[in-house]
Amino acid sequence: MALGPRRLLRALRGRLTPGTAGAPPPPPPPEGDELEASPPLECTEREIQRWNAEWFEYLQREWDRQLNPYTLYPDKPPLPESPHDLIHLKLGYGPALALYADRDAIEGKRLMEMGCGCGNLGKLIARYAGSYLGTDYSTLALKIARLVSPPNCAYVHVADRAGLEPFFGRIDTVISRYFWIHQNLRLGRWNLEFLELFLAPGGRLYADFYWPNPAFEQGIVFTPDHPLSRAYPSATFRYTREDVERLIAGRPFRVLREEISPEMQRRYVVFERLAG
Repeated sequence: MALGPRRLLRALRGRLTPGTAGAPPPPPPPEGDELEASPPLECTEREIQRWNAEWFEYLQREWDRQLNPYTLYPDKPPLPESPHDLIHLKLGYGPALALYADRDAIEGKRLMEMGCGCGNLGKLIARYAGSYLGTDYSTLALKIARLVSPPNCAYVHVADRAGLEPFFGRIDTVISRYFWIHQNLRLGRWNLEFLELFLAPGGRLYADFYWPNPAFEQGIVFTPDHPLSRAYPSATFRYTREDVERLIAGRPFRVLREEISPEMQRRYVVFERLAG
C-alpha cells in the first residue's frame, strides 16, 4: 500500500493566498464569481465532483497522512478536562487533534462530524466514543475514510437520506474542526438545518468560527454575508457574536458558551439543541 499512492498521485504545488495583517484588503472577486452551493441533502452531482477534485488535490500533497489507518495511532491518552487543552492533545507521533470539545461530550457518546473528509479526526477520536458518524460532500473522501477508520465509525454522504435516517435524533455531540471557518451565513444555516435532524434534545454542537488575530499574517477573509467565491475557495469567514446569533435565529439552538482563542484564531462556540 505504501508505494501505490506515490505512483498514482502527482506532486501539486501549493497556492498561497495574498494578504497580511497590516496590508490593504485584496481586490474584490470578479463579477460572476459566486460559487454554486446547495443544502446538504440536495447536494448535486456537480458539487460532488468539485469536492472530489478538491480532495484529489489534497491527496497529492498529503497522501501519506490521509491514508494512514487508525492502527498506526495506538495511543489513548486520557482526555483533558479543558476543551482548549484537547486542541493540543496528540495520539502518539501524529498531529495534535486540533479539536475544541468537552471531555464529557466525547467519552462514550454518539458523535457526528460534518465535513469529515478522509476521516482524519474520526479515526482518532472514535477510540473515545461509543460511535462516530462522519458526513461529507466528497464521495472520494468518504471511501478513504471507511478504509482507515475503526469499526465503530460510519461514513455516509450528505445526500444519502436513506443511509442517514437511522441516525436522526440519535446523536449526542456534533464536533468539527477547520469546518465552520469556511461557511458563510447562508451555508451555515443550511448546515444547522441539516444537523438538527441528528442531534437529540440537549445534545451539543461545537463550532469553530474564524476570528483573525491581527498579529498573524492573514489570507482572504470575508464577512459571513459574502457569497462563496470561485476565486478564493479557501477563504475564511469572520464571525462576530452578533453573526453567531444571526446564524441560529429561528433554529432550535441556544449558545451555551463561547471562547476566543487568539492563538488558534477561533471563536469557539458551544450550542445546545433545544427540544421541538
